[in-house]
Amino acid sequence: MRVISFKNTALFKRGIWLSAAAVIACVAAPLLLDEGLRANPLPNLVGLGALGIFFGYLLWKTQIHRLADEVIDGEDHLRVRRGRTEQIISLPNISTVEVSTSSGIHRITVRLRAPAKLGATIEFLPQASLWSNLPAVQRVASGLAERAKLSRP
Repeated sequence: MRVISFKNTALFKRGIWLSAAAVIACVAAPLLLDEGLRANPLPNLVGLGALGIFFGYLLWKTQIHRLADEVIDGEDHLRVRRGRTEQIISLPNISTVEVSTSSGIHRITVRLRAPAKLGATIEFLPQASLWSNLPAVQRVASGLAERAKLSRP
């Protein structure tokens, strides 16, 4: 058994959410502290709302919350954990394995034949040692796809 996902994915996801919250808090702080801004807070509230909508859209678009926290390759199955939910996915249940790149970050997407507890697709970040090496990430994905294809009856 070996871990094929980034081991700090949970920390990475929390860091993204907390960074967005910190930026919004830094923008909101002058609104709460300055007496002059309290007299006419509408322009600042509109800007704060726009910033909140922007971060909400950005987080929704990147789908950071859907990343699996840990994926362990057990040769004939994958053990996937997202939060407190853990599931074992057998290789014959894997339909396809793809690599996608967004903003320089590679993701491996595993599509399942039958939806599991975690959904019909499992997305995860590869190990950090592979982040700058797209061919190596593609080798991991194609090796997993090949093993899944061979395990089908």
